[in-house]
Amino acid sequence: MTDNILWLDFNDAPAQRAELGSDTETLRAGLLQRLEAVLHYLFPHGRIRNGKFYVGDVDGNPGRSLVVELEGERRGLWKDFATDEGGDVIALWARSHGLSARHDFPRVASDIRQWLGLAPPLPPARPEGRSVAVDELGPYTAKWDYLSADGELIACVYRYDPPSGKEYRPWDVRARMWRAPDPRPLYHQPALAKARDVVLVEGEKCAQALIDAGICATTAMHGANAPVDKTDWSPLAGKQVLIWPDKDKPGWAYADQAAQAVLQAGATACAILYPPADKPEGWDAADALSEGFDVAGLLAAGERLPVTRAVDDAPPPDLFAGVDWRTEDGLATAFTNRYGEDWRYCAAWGKWLVWTGTRWNPDQVLHVAHLARGICRAASARAGSPRTRAKLASGSTMAAVELPSMAMRIGSCAAASAFSTMSRRLLGRLVRISVCSDTASSVIGWSASSAGICSSRAPNGKLRSKPKRSRADSGPKR
Repeated sequence: MTDNILWLDFNDAPAQRAELGSDTETLRAGLLQRLEAVLHYLFPHGRIRNGKFYVGDVDGNPGRSLVVELEGERRGLWKDFATDEGGDVIALWARSHGLSARHDFPRVASDIRQWLGLAPPLPPARPEGRSVAVDELGPYTAKWDYLSADGELIACVYRYDPPSGKEYRPWDVRARMWRAPDPRPLYHQPALAKARDVVLVEGEKCAQALIDAGICATTAMHGANAPVDKTDWSPLAGKQVLIWPDKDKPGWAYADQAAQAVLQAGATACAILYPPADKPEGWDAADALSEGFDVAGLLAAGERLPVTRAVDDAPPPDLFAGVDWRTEDGLATAFTNRYGEDWRYCAAWGKWLVWTGTRWNPDQVLHVAHLARGICRAASARAGSPRTRAKLASGSTMAAVELPSMAMRIGSCAAASAFSTMSRRLLGRLVRISVCSDTASSVIGWSASSAGICSSRAPNGKLRSKPKRSRADSGPKR
């Protein structure tokens, strides 16, 4: 008879009850940490009064029969005085869904885990994979939640620090997959919805550091590596955005692309902050806060580059009004009409200056050349023949309109006469080139083709004008 007995040895089986208890505590801690958001999610008709949450019943009807404690050691405990039911926050979640925390725990735990953005237990790692499996990276060292404007969890980003170096893994809460959502959300959206001024940085660590310091900040998922076209920038519509890039080449490149995306999304203003020149490569917002740098002062008065929407993306209707956009001379005039009030070239300093609204800042990244290329591309889009389009978008035409950036070392108008006839014509028309006086250190507007009064904005922000100049003393002849 004993030959028909199958003996099973469970001595090596995992401690399932211990794992279940650990999972329960993890879920309970996650719910308690965001208890108010949990209750508003379960019971939209509920109300908070004097440290308690009131609602009619577990079905969410209006009323005050069901009370949830929000403070102290009893935080998360509830009781329905109409039915004499009660329990902890997990039991409340289960009852609100018509389930039992005891008999339906796997389903309840799965729903809670999904809402909290906690990853489900992972399958064993495949020995041959194209990337390192998450469970081989060890425990995560940081986690950031991406919430919608109304507080709904969209995604989580986990940071791991294996011996090979830091790695990040996004978890799509809605799809319940290890991937970035599509489109990718911005960080800290509930606060963005209420803010007017927003600082855009690279990465969740920098954003959270500024947030902890009382500054409204956000980031795109994956920072400078984030695909600009796959990010939902709409939460920044109507905001004034200051982009704080890391002090490195990828940071500058990303800031320029993100600025255009932010403006296209409807931001009212956008500028790129220049990190201090004496800081090391890779210096960022988190570094600034950790070393006690005057972050508030940098954000308020630090040098920055105001960014305007590229004209080739959405040309204004009057961009080429009254000019012949088929010629280099006309393009230079269009450039002057578009940007002449906010851009000045200071020959004494050898720099282009841009007006930020409060001060003149040097153009450290030759953004003026980008603006000139935009004018040429907008004109190219208007051309009817392929030959004209190619000519207007050619490098030689762009170089002609970008002439002031090439002539930055020219210290006086007389030195400009060394250029060719075309160069002198463009130099006279292209942007009222501002010459800094060595004696008064003032910016004076100059244009060889200007007539009447030529206005110029001085470094102190005031507008001043200079009288009409005769052709005899207006600079090199054309």
